[in-house]
Order: sequence, then C-alpha cells, then structure tokens
Amino acid sequence: MEAAEASKIRLPAAFAARVEAEVPGLAEALEETPPVSIRFNPFKRLADFPADPSGVGEPVAWALPGEACYLTDRPVFTADPVFHGGAYYVQEAGSMFVGWLLRRILRTTGIVTPKVLDLCAAPGGKATHIASVVGSEGVVVANETIRSRARILAENVQKWGSGNVAVTSNDPADFGARLAGDFDVIVADVPCSGEGMFRKDPALREAWSPENVQLCAARQRRIVSDVWAALRPGGVLIYSTCTFNAAENEENVRWVAEELGGEVLDFDGVPEEIVTTGAGWHFYPHRVRSEGFFAAVIRKTGDFDAKGRTLGKTKKNTELASLVKSELSEARRWIGDGEWLFGRVGEGTVYGFSPEMYRMVETLRAARFSLLYSGVELGELIRGSLKPAHALALYAGLNRQAAAVAELDEEAAREYLRKGTDTAALPVERFAEGLNLVVCRGVALGWAKRIGRRYNNLYPTVWRVLRY
Repeated sequence: MEAAEASKIRLPAAFAARVEAEVPGLAEALEETPPVSIRFNPFKRLADFPADPSGVGEPVAWALPGEACYLTDRPVFTADPVFHGGAYYVQEAGSMFVGWLLRRILRTTGIVTPKVLDLCAAPGGKATHIASVVGSEGVVVANETIRSRARILAENVQKWGSGNVAVTSNDPADFGARLAGDFDVIVADVPCSGEGMFRKDPALREAWSPENVQLCAARQRRIVSDVWAALRPGGVLIYSTCTFNAAENEENVRWVAEELGGEVLDFDGVPEEIVTTGAGWHFYPHRVRSEGFFAAVIRKTGDFDAKGRTLGKTKKNTELASLVKSELSEARRWIGDGEWLFGRVGEGTVYGFSPEMYRMVETLRAARFSLLYSGVELGELIRGSLKPAHALALYAGLNRQAAAVAELDEEAAREYLRKGTDTAALPVERFAEGLNLVVCRGVALGWAKRIGRRYNNLYPTVWRVLRY
C-alpha cells in the first residue's frame, strides 16, 4: 500500500519516540512514497524491458550490473506478459542485499557446490535470487511453514525456471533434527515486527507494540536455535529482518554467536549509505532507496573442507522410480543437458534434476519432508511420448527445438494468459499444428495445442490472469 494510505494510521507513539532519539529523520521518511524496484532473471534475458525506457530509473547499488533497477513509477505488473513468464521479480531493493552477501560468502569460503536453505522463503523473492546466485552447480531448499504460502512460493519458483530449487513446507525444527550438518548456508529472513514496512502496510502500524517486539525477538531466537544443527561447522547463517529495533536485530545476532557458537562476520565494500553497526547492516529509508531492512552474517564455529565435502550416498526407500531407456530418451529430448537425472514419482509425473538436486531430493524424501516441488516437472509419459507440464515450459533450460514456438504480441499474450476465447485477439493461425510453446518477447508463457481449425489453451486455470 502506498504511503498516502498508510499515513492515515499514525506511527505508534512509542515507536516514533524511539526512532526520533535513535535515528533522526527515519520517522519522516516512513510517510513518503516507497520506491519500486525489480530484479531481472539471469536465465531469461530480456532485451526490451520496459517497452518505454523512460520508466527505468537507476540501478540498485548493491546488485550486479544489469541485475536490478528502480522504476520511476509503479506499472500494472499483471498486465505485462513476461512478468508471468518469470522474466523479472518485483522485490524490495534492501532484500536484494542477501544476494550481495551470499556472493561474498561463496567467494571467501570457496564452496564449489553450495547447498543453501532459505528457511522462511515465501513468497519467493530471496529464494529466486539465491537460485540465481548459486547457479546450476548449487542447490536451494526453499521452505515455508504455512502451506498456503508454500504453494505461492512453489508457483514463483516454477515461473523463475532455474531448476535448482526444492520447495518444502516444514517446521524449522525438522531441519535441525533430520538434516544435521547438511547445509553450507542458511538464510533466515525471520518473522518480525515489520517496522521497516510501516509505509507500505498500515496493518503493521496497528499491530505494533513494545510487547510484540519482544515476542518477535524470542520467536526469532527459537527459530534459529531449531535450525542451527542443520548448518555445517564452518557454515554461514544470513540472518535478516524488515525491522529497525536492536532487540530483533543486533541483540539477537550477538545472542546467536554467544549461545549457539559462532562468529559475526563483516565485509568490506558495503555501499556507504548502508549503516554498519558491527553486528549487521541497516537499511534506513531516509538514507537508502529501500524499505527498512537489516541483515547480518554469522559463521558457525568449526571448520570444513568446502572443496572436499560431498553430499553423501543416495538414500534408499524413496518414491523416485527410474525410467526405462526409451523413456529416458524422450525426457532428454526436452532437456538436453546430458548430466541430468530423471525420475518418476510413483507411476505418475516425471521430474528432471541436476545430480546435486537429485541427491538432495532423495535425502528430503528419505527424511520424510513435505516436498511440494523440486527440480523441473517434465510431465507425464504416455506410450513413450511426453505430455509436458506447464513448469517445463517455464524452465529456462528447455530445448525449444522439441516443439513449435508461437511468438505472440502483448495483446495476444494477455488473451492467452486469461484463457480467453477472443479469436480476433488470438486467432488460431498464430499456432502451428500440434503442440506449441507460447512465447512473448522471447519469454515462454506456457503451452497451446492446435487441432485443425481450433486450439486448446493449456495455461493452468488456477494461474489465469483475470484482471489487469
């Protein structure tokens, strides 16, 4: 919600008094209009975003060149077909600092095949960013406890199309209890009092109280304590919140280091407008073009050889069934990477995985995790031919030679996304006979199948875009 609406509810008096004393200028900034920022998908390069280049503002200072930028106004993102195809993600600029930190961590530790747990991942901003940073050599487990939010997370992961993410819906304690020492990096963007989002969400202003701050701080300690065992000795925790107070930030960071056993890390090269406290970094809206954000890095006590470690043996008694030779040939026709492994869940859907992701999925299944999505869903094999899943269309590594490609303009693409029947906007002639990969501005949106003088729009009904 824009600041004009948020300001109808005044800042809590105790909060305003505190920040006036501690951070002069912050309270006034929370009544201003927040910036709009987006992060591009490196697996789905756009040459023409946006159609009107006047809408693009400055790059985000802590992002890679061309990775993220501000927009001069907030467009209707749902009206942009490539948004639905995962070409970019609308994300607060401060949250992108997690990617900056992760790159520093990987560079300084020498981890070759990073295994990263994003503990509180919905709706998927940080998870998709982490997936971009670790690339095809890495593995991301994106977890969300609340099942409805986990389904949104899985949708956004599919749209991103990186193929290196597994989505789970488990309690943080499950990771500490069942996957001890399995992760190189854990990102814990813990639930907080939300002070940094006051100008966007008036409900957070109403819910805030000093007592709730303390409740949040205690909950955050419990969450980190529950998951700490899942981090390897020598591994790194990225702790973050969208709040300003020390109880949920610096005090918790120091508590984790002292009570659980760790070292608070610092890095050179942080943009000067970001406030460094010695126990983390603060994004204050009157200093930085961002909503409020805090992040810190804690290295777990102990050492490990990042280059020499392995994921261990594949565990048995899982639900991944092997494919026969002819089925493997058909699967590989759609994904050309010769190192990829394929498996069927029961007698149904076929999935594709990098070797690292395959081992992670086997581990998660053997440990009885609630796994909502992983790798790339290919579809169903029927009499030796693949009936492709929607997720396969969105996968950036799809072999586009496997099906006809139907390039649509934006009007036609919007008609496709709403599963409409306006033949003037989307005539049958746009499609070749048989299966078509539907594409707009080079970005895949889904499948359509032409049968003579008609076509079936295969866009998922639950995802259809009804309003712009």
